[in-house]
Amino acid sequence: MLLGRFAPLGAQFSDVRLGALIDPGHLLDVTGVLDEFAFPAEPMTALVCAGEPTLDAVRSKVRTPAMADVHSLEEVQLLAPLSPCRMRNFSVYDGHIRNAFRAAVELRAGSVAGRAFAAANLVPPRRWYRRPTYYKGNHLSVVGPHDDIVAPSFTQQLDYELELAVVIGKSGSNIAPSDADDHVFGYTLLNDVSARDLMAAELLSGMGPAKSKDFDTGNVLGPWIATADEIDNPRTLRGSVNVNGERQSQCTTFDMYHGIDAILSEASRGETLMPGEVIGTGCCTGGSGIEHKTFLQVGDVVEMTLGPLGTQRNRIVG
Repeated sequence: MLLGRFAPLGAQFSDVRLGALIDPGHLLDVTGVLDEFAFPAEPMTALVCAGEPTLDAVRSKVRTPAMADVHSLEEVQLLAPLSPCRMRNFSVYDGHIRNAFRAAVELRAGSVAGRAFAAANLVPPRRWYRRPTYYKGNHLSVVGPHDDIVAPSFTQQLDYELELAVVIGKSGSNIAPSDADDHVFGYTLLNDVSARDLMAAELLSGMGPAKSKDFDTGNVLGPWIATADEIDNPRTLRGSVNVNGERQSQCTTFDMYHGIDAILSEASRGETLMPGEVIGTGCCTGGSGIEHKTFLQVGDVVEMTLGPLGTQRNRIVG
């Protein structure tokens, strides 16, 4: 199933409903299932935490939809599909890292010198290949698939990152790679908005990303969470990014160096993963502007899609 959160156009955020996509233009309001099971929490969080019986009840409603609960997508506002209890972000595509390093050097040193230096030196360190690494994200900066992205005043190199993100459905710690699938509720699309000009200095400090990844509206989620059974192999998804209607990036999840099993195993090492947590896998190779030496400007409209996870369409505002 493809699940999301929505509100009637013009409604308050307190009116958040849970929906399941039943065809490309319509969703089914399945919030009532949670009422039947007496879950008072925010609807998607409640569903993620509720377990398989509640998810089966939603599937039953989707199989025989009541027409009174069907809404056109044109009549509703799609929200971020989840309010994560925690976020973290890995980087598992060495192709993206190589491309971004090379582009950053070329932008500073010129294309000829930059290519020569980058080809010789700018590759991930050996330890990157031994174990997946991550930084903690800001779960309070999440916005929805059609919300504005506010460009921070401190950057001249605002960028997008197309990422596959995992939604945790079952708690666990010290998860074996072979058991990782048991903890996945589903997958969603993440645009990890980044300030590239700050990132270089932060990475060179040895402390990892900070303000370059941590600002309001910096994490765009949705529109849909695909339940785990909807995606046979998360390495087979193809994505694209358009800026102002023109194709700028294409990418695939095929070339993850570390798989989702390794990601969840590492994230849970000595720490309990919680239902409702969102874990980004990192930018796909080719899925960022810096790899093409382009950046976002106020007024730009970014459209991003990945497999069946739907399309984000966000305007950059000052």
